[in-house]
Amino acid sequence: MVLNVSDSASHRRDQIDNLADLFENAPTKQALAKVVNFGKKRAKSVGELAAKLSSQFKKKITAKRVTEIGKPLVNLAFTQERIVENGRKTTAYAKLDQHRVREALKLANNKKKREAYHTKSRPKIKIVGHIVTIKAPFRPRVKTVHVDDVREFQKVKSVKNIPATMTPPRLPEAAVKKGIIKLLGEKLDPKDWGGEPNDIFTTLTLGGKRKRAAFALKGPATKGPLVPGKMGKNGDQIRRLFASPAQVFFVQYEGEIKESVVDLMARLATAKALMEREVYYGVINMTDTYRLRLAYPKAFQV
Repeated sequence: MVLNVSDSASHRRDQIDNLADLFENAPTKQALAKVVNFGKKRAKSVGELAAKLSSQFKKKITAKRVTEIGKPLVNLAFTQERIVENGRKTTAYAKLDQHRVREALKLANNKKKREAYHTKSRPKIKIVGHIVTIKAPFRPRVKTVHVDDVREFQKVKSVKNIPATMTPPRLPEAAVKKGIIKLLGEKLDPKDWGGEPNDIFTTLTLGGKRKRAAFALKGPATKGPLVPGKMGKNGDQIRRLFASPAQVFFVQYEGEIKESVVDLMARLATAKALMEREVYYGVINMTDTYRLRLAYPKAFQV
Protein backbone atom coordinates (compact mmCIF):
# COMPACT_ATOMS: atom_id res chain seq x y z
CA MET A 1 0.00 0.00 0.00
CA VAL A 2 1.36 3.41 -0.97
CA LEU A 3 1.61 5.86 1.92
CA ASN A 4 -0.38 9.08 1.56
CA VAL A 5 1.66 12.25 1.90
CA SER A 6 0.52 15.70 2.98
CA ASP A 7 2.81 18.48 1.87
CA SER A 8 1.44 21.30 4.04
CA ALA A 9 3.76 20.84 7.03
CA SER A 10 6.80 19.96 4.92
CA HIS A 11 6.18 22.96 2.64
CA ARG A 12 6.12 25.26 5.68
CA ARG A 13 9.42 23.84 6.90
CA ASP A 14 10.92 24.40 3.45
CA GLN A 15 9.82 28.05 3.62
CA ILE A 16 11.47 28.47 7.03
CA ASP A 17 14.60 26.75 5.71
CA ASN A 18 14.73 29.00 2.64
CA LEU A 19 14.29 32.10 4.78
CA ALA A 20 17.06 30.92 7.12
CA ASP A 21 19.35 30.66 4.07
CA LEU A 22 18.61 34.31 3.25
CA PHE A 23 19.15 35.40 6.85
CA GLU A 24 22.45 33.58 7.33
CA ASN A 25 25.35 36.06 7.64
CA ALA A 26 22.97 38.85 6.54
CA PRO A 27 22.38 41.23 9.47
CA THR A 28 20.57 43.87 7.38
CA LYS A 29 18.07 41.31 6.06
CA GLN A 30 17.48 40.05 9.59
CA ALA A 31 17.02 43.58 10.90
CA LEU A 32 14.59 44.49 8.12
CA ALA A 33 12.47 41.37 8.74
CA LYS A 34 12.33 42.16 12.46
CA VAL A 35 11.38 45.82 11.97
CA VAL A 36 8.58 44.89 9.53
CA ASN A 37 7.10 41.98 11.50
CA PHE A 38 7.47 43.11 15.10
CA GLY A 39 5.69 46.21 16.34
CA LYS A 40 2.15 47.60 16.37
CA LYS A 41 1.95 48.80 12.76
CA ARG A 42 0.91 46.23 10.16
CA ALA A 43 2.68 47.98 7.27
CA LYS A 44 5.61 50.37 7.15
CA SER A 45 6.82 52.44 4.19
CA VAL A 46 10.32 51.88 2.82
CA GLY A 47 11.10 55.46 3.92
CA GLU A 48 10.16 54.71 7.52
CA LEU A 49 12.10 51.42 7.38
CA ALA A 50 15.14 53.22 5.97
CA ALA A 51 15.09 55.63 8.90
CA LYS A 52 14.85 52.81 11.45
CA LEU A 53 17.67 50.80 9.86
CA SER A 54 19.88 53.89 9.55
CA SER A 55 19.43 54.53 13.27
CA GLN A 56 20.10 50.89 14.14
CA PHE A 57 23.26 50.51 12.05
CA LYS A 58 24.40 54.12 12.61
CA LYS A 59 24.90 54.76 8.91
CA LYS A 60 22.83 56.12 6.04
CA ILE A 61 20.48 53.53 4.49
CA THR A 62 18.26 54.89 1.73
CA ALA A 63 14.73 53.83 0.78
CA LYS A 64 16.14 52.44 -2.47
CA ARG A 65 18.62 50.35 -0.51
CA VAL A 66 15.77 49.02 1.63
CA THR A 67 13.98 47.76 -1.50
CA GLU A 68 17.21 46.05 -2.63
CA ILE A 69 17.60 44.36 0.75
CA GLY A 70 13.92 43.44 0.89
CA LYS A 71 13.43 42.11 -2.65
CA PRO A 72 14.42 38.46 -1.94
CA LEU A 73 12.44 38.48 1.32
CA VAL A 74 9.08 39.45 -0.22
CA ASN A 75 6.45 36.72 0.30
CA LEU A 76 8.81 34.86 2.64
CA ALA A 77 9.41 37.34 5.49
CA PHE A 78 6.80 39.96 4.57
CA THR A 79 4.49 41.16 1.79
CA GLN A 80 4.91 44.19 -0.45
CA GLU A 81 2.15 46.70 -1.10
CA ARG A 82 1.45 50.36 -1.89
CA ILE A 83 0.29 52.72 0.85
CA VAL A 84 -0.38 56.47 1.08
CA GLU A 85 2.14 58.40 3.20
CA ASN A 86 2.08 62.20 3.46
CA GLY A 87 -0.43 62.33 0.61
CA ARG A 88 1.71 60.27 -1.76
CA LYS A 89 1.68 56.60 -2.73
CA THR A 90 4.81 54.71 -1.76
CA THR A 91 6.11 51.16 -1.45
CA ALA A 92 5.64 49.48 1.91
CA TYR A 93 6.33 46.11 3.55
CA ALA A 94 3.68 44.45 5.74
CA LYS A 95 3.66 41.68 8.35
CA LEU A 96 3.30 38.17 6.97
CA ASP A 97 4.20 35.37 9.40
CA GLN A 98 5.92 36.19 12.69
CA HIS A 99 6.40 32.52 13.61
CA ARG A 100 8.18 31.81 10.33
CA VAL A 101 10.49 34.78 10.82
CA ARG A 102 11.29 33.83 14.44
CA GLU A 103 12.11 30.22 13.49
CA ALA A 104 14.22 31.27 10.51
CA LEU A 105 16.18 33.73 12.67
CA LYS A 106 16.88 31.00 15.24
CA LEU A 107 18.19 28.67 12.53
CA ALA A 108 20.29 31.35 10.84
CA ASN A 109 22.02 32.23 14.09
CA ASN A 110 22.47 28.75 15.57
CA LYS A 111 24.68 26.32 13.64
CA LYS A 112 23.60 23.24 15.61
CA LYS A 113 19.90 23.95 15.12
CA ARG A 114 20.53 24.62 11.43
CA GLU A 115 22.29 21.29 10.91
CA ALA A 116 19.56 19.39 12.77
CA TYR A 117 16.69 21.01 10.84
CA HIS A 118 15.25 18.73 8.16
CA THR A 119 12.82 19.51 5.35
CA LYS A 120 11.34 17.83 2.30
CA SER A 121 14.02 19.27 0.02
CA ARG A 122 16.79 18.87 2.62
CA PRO A 123 16.04 15.70 4.63
CA LYS A 124 18.44 14.52 7.31
CA ILE A 125 19.99 11.26 6.09
CA LYS A 126 22.70 9.45 8.02
CA ILE A 127 24.36 6.27 6.72
CA VAL A 128 26.63 4.24 9.00
CA GLY A 129 27.68 0.94 7.49
CA HIS A 130 24.45 -0.73 6.41
CA ILE A 131 22.27 1.36 8.74
CA VAL A 132 20.41 4.28 7.16
CA THR A 133 18.70 6.81 9.45
CA ILE A 134 16.30 9.31 7.88
CA LYS A 135 14.55 12.29 9.48
CA ALA A 136 11.95 14.13 7.42
CA PRO A 137 8.74 16.07 8.17
CA PHE A 138 6.56 13.69 6.12
CA ARG A 139 6.19 10.02 5.21
CA PRO A 140 7.69 9.10 1.81
CA ARG A 141 5.69 6.87 -0.53
CA VAL A 142 7.39 3.48 -0.66
CA LYS A 143 5.94 0.15 -1.81
CA THR A 144 7.20 -3.43 -1.79
CA VAL A 145 6.78 -5.27 -5.11
CA HIS A 146 7.11 -8.86 -6.28
CA VAL A 147 7.70 -10.54 -9.63
CA ASP A 148 3.92 -11.14 -9.80
CA ASP A 149 3.36 -7.37 -9.94
CA VAL A 150 5.42 -6.87 -13.10
CA ARG A 151 3.30 -7.24 -16.23
CA GLU A 152 6.20 -8.69 -18.25
CA PHE A 153 6.53 -11.50 -15.65
CA GLN A 154 2.79 -12.27 -15.40
CA LYS A 155 3.11 -15.94 -16.39
CA VAL A 156 4.69 -16.71 -13.00
CA LYS A 157 1.18 -16.61 -11.56
CA SER A 158 0.35 -19.81 -13.43
CA VAL A 159 3.23 -21.74 -11.82
CA LYS A 160 1.75 -23.87 -9.05
CA ASN A 161 4.29 -26.60 -8.30
CA ILE A 162 7.85 -25.46 -7.62
CA PRO A 163 10.48 -28.21 -7.31
CA ALA A 164 13.00 -28.23 -4.49
CA THR A 165 15.78 -27.99 -7.07
CA MET A 166 16.18 -27.53 -10.80
CA THR A 167 18.81 -28.39 -13.37
CA PRO A 168 21.07 -26.59 -13.06
CA PRO A 169 20.28 -25.66 -9.44
CA ARG A 170 21.59 -22.13 -10.04
CA LEU A 171 21.87 -20.36 -13.38
CA PRO A 172 24.95 -18.36 -14.32
CA GLU A 173 24.43 -14.64 -13.69
CA ALA A 174 24.75 -13.97 -17.43
CA ALA A 175 21.86 -16.38 -18.15
CA VAL A 176 19.60 -14.69 -15.61
CA LYS A 177 20.50 -11.30 -17.00
CA LYS A 178 19.82 -12.41 -20.58
CA GLY A 179 16.45 -13.89 -19.58
CA ILE A 180 15.24 -10.81 -17.71
CA ILE A 181 16.36 -8.53 -20.52
CA LYS A 182 14.47 -10.66 -23.04
CA LEU A 183 11.26 -10.67 -20.99
CA LEU A 184 11.42 -6.90 -20.58
CA GLY A 185 11.69 -6.42 -24.32
CA GLU A 186 15.23 -5.08 -24.45
CA LYS A 187 16.77 -5.53 -27.90
CA LEU A 188 20.35 -5.16 -26.71
CA ASP A 189 22.13 -6.32 -23.59
CA PRO A 190 23.05 -3.14 -21.69
CA LYS A 191 26.79 -3.68 -21.14
CA ASP A 192 28.48 -2.95 -17.86
CA TRP A 193 30.86 -0.03 -17.69
CA GLY A 194 33.19 1.32 -15.03
CA GLY A 195 31.17 2.67 -12.11
CA GLU A 196 27.89 1.14 -13.30
CA PRO A 197 25.57 1.15 -10.24
CA ASN A 198 23.40 -1.74 -11.50
CA ASP A 199 23.45 -4.93 -13.60
CA ILE A 200 20.33 -4.07 -15.60
CA PHE A 201 18.85 -0.63 -16.19
CA THR A 202 15.61 -0.78 -18.16
CA THR A 203 11.88 -0.10 -18.02
CA LEU A 204 9.03 -2.36 -16.97
CA THR A 205 5.28 -2.12 -16.53
CA LEU A 206 3.95 -1.74 -13.00
CA GLY A 207 0.37 -0.81 -12.21
CA GLY A 208 -0.29 -0.30 -15.91
CA LYS A 209 2.49 2.30 -16.26
CA ARG A 210 6.02 2.12 -17.63
CA LYS A 211 8.63 2.81 -14.98
CA ARG A 212 12.42 2.94 -14.93
CA ALA A 213 13.88 -0.09 -13.17
CA ALA A 214 17.29 -1.21 -11.93
CA PHE A 215 18.36 -4.76 -11.04
CA ALA A 216 21.29 -6.06 -9.01
CA LEU A 217 22.06 -9.71 -9.77
CA LYS A 218 24.13 -12.17 -7.73
CA GLY A 219 25.21 -15.37 -9.46
CA PRO A 220 26.39 -18.79 -8.20
CA ALA A 221 29.83 -17.40 -7.36
CA THR A 222 28.16 -16.06 -4.19
CA LYS A 223 27.69 -18.84 -1.65
CA GLY A 224 25.23 -19.21 1.21
CA PRO A 225 22.49 -16.80 2.30
CA LEU A 226 22.75 -13.35 0.75
CA VAL A 227 23.57 -10.51 3.14
CA PRO A 228 24.61 -6.90 2.34
CA GLY A 229 28.28 -7.69 3.05
CA LYS A 230 28.33 -10.15 0.13
CA MET A 231 27.17 -7.53 -2.34
CA GLY A 232 30.16 -5.74 -3.82
CA LYS A 233 33.78 -5.62 -2.66
CA ASN A 234 32.89 -3.14 0.04
CA GLY A 235 29.36 -4.39 0.62
CA ASP A 236 28.01 -1.28 -1.10
CA GLN A 237 26.26 -2.79 -4.13
CA ILE A 238 22.76 -2.16 -2.78
CA ARG A 239 23.63 1.45 -2.00
CA ARG A 240 25.00 1.91 -5.53
CA LEU A 241 21.88 0.26 -6.96
CA PHE A 242 19.70 2.95 -5.40
CA ALA A 243 21.92 5.63 -6.94
CA SER A 244 20.41 4.64 -10.31
CA PRO A 245 17.85 7.10 -11.77
CA ALA A 246 15.05 4.56 -11.38
CA GLN A 247 11.76 4.12 -9.51
CA VAL A 248 11.78 0.32 -9.21
CA PHE A 249 14.64 -1.66 -7.64
CA PHE A 250 15.14 -5.43 -7.54
CA VAL A 251 17.84 -7.63 -6.01
CA GLN A 252 17.95 -11.10 -7.60
CA TYR A 253 19.71 -14.11 -6.06
CA GLU A 254 18.98 -17.77 -6.73
CA GLY A 255 19.24 -18.62 -3.05
CA GLU A 256 18.15 -17.37 0.35
CA ILE A 257 18.00 -13.59 0.72
CA LYS A 258 18.35 -12.51 4.33
CA GLU A 259 16.11 -9.97 6.03
CA SER A 260 19.09 -7.60 6.38
CA VAL A 261 19.09 -7.12 2.58
CA VAL A 262 15.38 -6.32 2.53
CA ASP A 263 15.73 -3.97 5.50
CA LEU A 264 18.59 -2.06 3.85
CA MET A 265 16.60 -1.81 0.62
CA ALA A 266 13.59 -0.48 2.53
CA ARG A 267 15.67 2.25 4.17
CA LEU A 268 17.38 3.26 0.94
CA ALA A 269 14.03 3.23 -0.88
CA THR A 270 12.66 5.58 1.77
CA ALA A 271 15.65 7.88 1.33
CA LYS A 272 15.17 7.78 -2.45
CA ALA A 273 11.47 8.57 -2.06
CA LEU A 274 12.36 11.84 -0.35
CA MET A 275 13.33 13.11 -3.78
CA GLU A 276 11.00 11.04 -5.97
CA ARG A 277 7.22 10.76 -6.10
CA GLU A 278 7.28 7.09 -5.17
CA VAL A 279 9.75 4.22 -5.02
CA TYR A 280 9.21 0.47 -5.34
CA TYR A 281 11.62 -2.25 -4.19
CA GLY A 282 11.66 -6.02 -4.00
CA VAL A 283 13.73 -9.20 -4.10
CA ILE A 284 13.72 -12.17 -6.45
CA ASN A 285 14.95 -15.12 -4.39
CA MET A 286 15.41 -18.77 -5.37
CA THR A 287 11.67 -19.51 -5.35
CA ASP A 288 10.83 -16.55 -7.57
CA THR A 289 13.78 -17.23 -9.89
CA TYR A 290 12.57 -20.84 -10.27
CA ARG A 291 9.07 -19.54 -11.01
CA LEU A 292 10.51 -17.32 -13.77
CA ARG A 293 12.49 -20.24 -15.19
CA LEU A 294 9.41 -22.51 -15.19
CA ALA A 295 7.12 -19.86 -16.65
CA TYR A 296 9.61 -18.79 -19.36
CA PRO A 297 11.90 -21.78 -20.08
CA LYS A 298 13.05 -20.46 -23.47
CA ALA A 299 14.14 -17.12 -22.02
CA PHE A 300 16.34 -18.78 -19.41
CA GLN A 301 18.03 -21.43 -21.50
CA VAL A 302 21.69 -21.97 -20.62
